[in-house]
Amino acid sequence: QSKKSFCLLEYARCSSVIAVQRAFKREYGKEPPCLCNLKSTGRPNVPDETVERVRESSVRSPQKSTVRASRELGLPQQTVWKYLQRRLHFKPYRLQLLQQLKPEDYDKRLEFCVTMQKALEDEDFAAKLIFSDEATFHLSGMVNRHNVRLWGTENPRAIVALERDSPKVNVFYAMSQTKLYGPFFFCEKTVTGTSYLDMLQLWLFPQLAADSGDFVFQQDGAPPHWTINVRCYLNNELRHRWIGCW
Repeated sequence: QSKKSFCLLEYARCSSVIAVQRAFKREYGKEPPCLCNLKSTGRPNVPDETVERVRESSVRSPQKSTVRASRELGLPQQTVWKYLQRRLHFKPYRLQLLQQLKPEDYDKRLEFCVTMQKALEDEDFAAKLIFSDEATFHLSGMVNRHNVRLWGTENPRAIVALERDSPKVNVFYAMSQTKLYGPFFFCEKTVTGTSYLDMLQLWLFPQLAADSGDFVFQQDGAPPHWTINVRCYLNNELRHRWIGCW
């Protein structure tokens, strides 16, 4: 121990490893001990009981967040996350909403792709496109899938029950290559063909006409979009210049 102390004191005095080695050799007549081979204490091993508690908590409630689990288990949130991924090999699966495709839809999708590829050969076509969409936001948070995780070693293929008729707001947005149009908040609880048509006539299309009369409008296949009144209006105002369900 005294020899190691000698090395440390010499290094503190001269800040040179070579000088310490020479001084030690003069003092003791042999090479100095190596201080770098000391056994590292490292991090303490994690008890298997702690890992098992994390596993039981996730199996019991797969949707439980790591923040909530950390509070219940009395562990740091990063520790819970590390145990789930590294020790238990769990994976966080996200919920995904899918739109059902019918057999006749596949040919239509292929035809649309071919048509769009030909249209995009015109360099000015992309600048004319106006994309639009709506989203429904529930006060219950039922559409907030970002924070929903199902922990498990395999995809659970879970189905989550949702609250019906919860308070909500419907929001519309449109977007061109250079500008955003919106948000537009519908007053009605449910968007109908009539309310959607009123929005197009009184709010969106006057803005598009003021910016550029030459545009191609896109909408998805939501039921209010393909009512007879909406389609007739689009055919009259934008003949061969709108994309959507027919």
